[in-house]
Amino acid sequence: MKAGNDTEALAAFAAMLRFDDLPSVAVMTIKRMLLDSLGTALAATTLGDGCAESMAVMERLGGPPEATILGTKTKIAATGAAFANGALVHALNYDPIGASIGHVGIICLAAPLAMAEAAGGKTGRDLIVASAVACEITARINEAITRTGRRPSEKFLSGQLLTYFGAALGAGRILGLDAAGMHDVLGLALMQMAGSRQIVQGGDPPAKAIYGAFPNQAGVQAALLAEAGLAADIDILGQPAGLYPVIYDGDGDLAALTENLGSDFFLTKVSFKPWPTSDQIHPAIEAATEIASDGIAPSDIAAVEITVHRNVGPWCEPLDEKRHPGNAAAAANSIPFCTARALVHGDVTLTDFTEAGLTDEAALRVSDRTTCRLDDDYSGATVKVTMADGSERAIRIDHPLGSPARPISADRLQDKFRDCCGHAASNLTEAQIEALIETVNNLEALDDVGRLTDLAGGG
Repeated sequence: MKAGNDTEALAAFAAMLRFDDLPSVAVMTIKRMLLDSLGTALAATTLGDGCAESMAVMERLGGPPEATILGTKTKIAATGAAFANGALVHALNYDPIGASIGHVGIICLAAPLAMAEAAGGKTGRDLIVASAVACEITARINEAITRTGRRPSEKFLSGQLLTYFGAALGAGRILGLDAAGMHDVLGLALMQMAGSRQIVQGGDPPAKAIYGAFPNQAGVQAALLAEAGLAADIDILGQPAGLYPVIYDGDGDLAALTENLGSDFFLTKVSFKPWPTSDQIHPAIEAATEIASDGIAPSDIAAVEITVHRNVGPWCEPLDEKRHPGNAAAAANSIPFCTARALVHGDVTLTDFTEAGLTDEAALRVSDRTTCRLDDDYSGATVKVTMADGSERAIRIDHPLGSPARPISADRLQDKFRDCCGHAASNLTEAQIEALIETVNNLEALDDVGRLTDLAGGG
């Protein structure tokens, strides 16, 4: 297909997908993504960098009471709710992601849910379909890059840049736009896309944590503009200034965009995180937890060396900053810090990214003794610990827990959700948490998605 036809095919898919078109594995995956993203959002209401500011500003801007800021009873304009909830979902770096399909967790919930609340009368099935549209389009746009061997995040944060289109189409699907309207939605999303990586070049300031806010707000805005009749029926992908020419020098395996579209759902390649960090760090964390399980004394650790592929260098360097991250967002992107926490405490949890966790002296002493070795021919990570007596212990992990080769179980995912809810600003009771799990597990039976936000706010 030519690029222009690809844009039309994506728009038609978004407009025409129905619940009965979804295979059971796709429905199950979407429900798990929604549960996981809801949990990470609720935890971020108290733990997420930049979230308090995002929620406060959106609440102050207000607007008609259309959609809820998750974990609260506050209703504001749908665009504002999408911004706040998009910030919450990704702020802890704990939401669903796929190695080839990208940050689908960022857009599976925030934009579709805000639009569904604003539209009113939308069912759980409506939300599942809209989320499937958002995730499938995002997955395919990402996979078109990963198939070329290029990293989606080069000069731009792919989790922001490449999620505008899925967020917009997910919101448009809630509004019931036809294929022509969806084409306009894509054009309006292209006009708003952004996400420079410059934000991570200065030590991951807190603003980096909320980049998921922008595509969700833009997606709702694009859908509303298209619904109002604003035409933007352009080729978003091709020459001279579409997505791939502008960002990736024209590279992109466009076959990924439409290959078995509607029958083969790439969104099912998603993975769920067992640790609240970048997935690039997970092999080192698991290796460190195995070493820690031997009962080593952190005070006896003389040196730690971590070997990873050179592409993982941004999670290792600059070394001094990575050893002593200044905030939670920076810590969740630091291999030396997270490895040290796992060696000292036997795991990495949400509390490791609180002020107390970031200043834990025992972990920081080990982090100060940690170095990274970058190897072009490496996969996974090896953690080698040298003890004060000269003995060594080394573990290599190629496929960490949570990766496609070793997915986490549904039970562990629900336990993760319960742990996240324990940090929610809404002070959810055990009964309310279980009600949320039950509601999402049976989402196709829900007659009004407003029930979901009511429960998340403590209702």
